Amino acid sequence: MTRAYVIDVSAYQPQATYYAFWEKWKARGVRGAIIKLSESTYWRNAYGAGQIAAAKHMGLKVSGYHFSRFIGDGNRARLEANTAIATANSMGLEHGSALVLDYEERAGYQSANTLAAIIFCNAVKQAGFVPVFYSYSGMRDLWDYEAIYKATGAKLWIASYPTMSGVTQPDYEYFPAISTHTDAWQFSSNAWGEQIDISVDFTGVFTMEEKITSGGNLDSVRFDGNKLIVSGWFASAQAQGKPYAYAIITNEQGNQEYGRTQVNITNRPDVPKVYPDIPNSANSGFSASFDYTNQMKGQKLHLIFRYTDDSAGNGNFVDYVSLLDLTKSAASLDNVDTVVFSNKLQVNGWFASDMSLGLNYCYLILYDVANKCEIQRVKYESIQRDDVQKTYPAIFNSNLSGFSGQFDYSPNLVGRQLQVIARYSDNEQGEGNHIDYWFDPIKGPTMPVLDGKSETEVLVHEFSATKAANNLISLKFK
Repeated sequence: MTRAYVIDVSAYQPQATYYAFWEKWKARGVRGAIIKLSESTYWRNAYGAGQIAAAKHMGLKVSGYHFSRFIGDGNRARLEANTAIATANSMGLEHGSALVLDYEERAGYQSANTLAAIIFCNAVKQAGFVPVFYSYSGMRDLWDYEAIYKATGAKLWIASYPTMSGVTQPDYEYFPAISTHTDAWQFSSNAWGEQIDISVDFTGVFTMEEKITSGGNLDSVRFDGNKLIVSGWFASAQAQGKPYAYAIITNEQGNQEYGRTQVNITNRPDVPKVYPDIPNSANSGFSASFDYTNQMKGQKLHLIFRYTDDSAGNGNFVDYVSLLDLTKSAASLDNVDTVVFSNKLQVNGWFASDMSLGLNYCYLILYDVANKCEIQRVKYESIQRDDVQKTYPAIFNSNLSGFSGQFDYSPNLVGRQLQVIARYSDNEQGEGNHIDYWFDPIKGPTMPVLDGKSETEVLVHEFSATKAANNLISLKFK
């Protein structure tokens, strides 16, 4: 029986993204890390991926946990399991790792709570993770662990604190012996007096490495016009006897499908070099194309890669679920210049957004920050920006995100706090449904004095001169 220590962290420990954090705890005998990944269907740990990567780098076995809110609701339990699985995959938690159901709601009935926990744990198990049930020993009347274990094989991680003071080792006189299947005991929330949860691992579920027989990754997401193209890999021991491969997009809850397409499996000779124990991992690559629709835009979706024994993509199957974020925007105001001979304010830059689908009218708006009002708006035609697409291939229409426009500019705007707004709209006048990007406020630039009498001297690296209208000369310099 192993007696190694394991600690669990959440978004309350952003320092766990640093190697030094895990190095310190490893020196104290910690051999495993359990990272909070998600909660309910709406929250994800912003530090989770970094915490997983740092703990892995320091040689610790990494597991994850999901804080549940479903309170005996089986349908809700399935939705929360989908969230936990997709989050685990997207954050880099390897298949074969423990994925914990953290059940702390002091509500509901034992029978309903137990059934919902079974639904959650079975979903986790089917997704290639090791299901673990966690709760406090004082809540044992709200669930039946023996029934959960019998139905799912879920491991038991139980919490019971003999003291709230800082401790460095468990006091086994207070061990909560509620099941002969107990795998780990969280004996303190104040390890070494540092307000860190610590557990002792009896069976190695959190500290002993095992063979990985399933895995995958969503390698890339990109747009080509109105096509959403995804690619990656997925291999699993459970895929044997399931010759049909599908890519499916659903909403985050998993109860509405937006598209499915059958895919051809391709060669991935790189995968078995990293995961030699996954059967047929050398033939695990996939790529799929979907029409990008208004139903999808502005949502966080699930991308499912599936092996199945059914030619329609149903039947007996094994899935790999990834997060697909279609809420992204990015922009840059490249430069703001006064155009002397025409009293214009020239603005150039780019704005790309997943939410711009169907918003075909492009506007630039000049806004008065102090008076909180619009000064002027100008319509523009999108400009090709291959450089933006290269940097942001996963944002819709990034290749046509460039803008250039001129506002009327008068001396009373000099020195004022101005703000440029880039807008996509479905209305020809720039109202209606729209998505905006508000650039940081700028100070209205000074207008050079060119009255035919005054002289202005500037030092430049280079310049060019061309003849302009009205017997004027256009100067460009750097």
